[in-house]
Amino acid sequence: DERAQAYRKIALRFGQPKFRRQLLEAYGYKCAITGYDLSDALEAAHIVPYLGPDTNNVVNGLLLRSDIHSLFDRWLIAIDTTTMSVVIHDNVKNSRYIELSGRVLSVPDDPRKHPDKMALDKHRSLSGI
Repeated sequence: DERAQAYRKIALRFGQPKFRRQLLEAYGYKCAITGYDLSDALEAAHIVPYLGPDTNNVVNGLLLRSDIHSLFDRWLIAIDTTTMSVVIHDNVKNSRYIELSGRVLSVPDDPRKHPDKMALDKHRSLSGI
């Protein structure tokens, strides 16, 4: 076999399927940023990174389209909690993702399931945006 082999350490995320189901239901099966509604393309994004089952809480999550989730995890987009809108990193401004800038985040109907603003602020601070 001539394929290059890569070995990775994989962190098991206990409770991830349940966390995703809870976010799908809370967000009405739609991406919180784009509104896309194909559940196969939607992922459960942690605002504060996964640190164990306690971080699998709906208020510590956003339902995001897979590419948007990648941008969020790579600190290239964040949420301004004063307006609950998307802010983007300078590295994204010359791409089509510029269209996300200023887009208002959709939140669950149930206020008890809204994303935690302190967690969103921390994520934004860490992103440097």
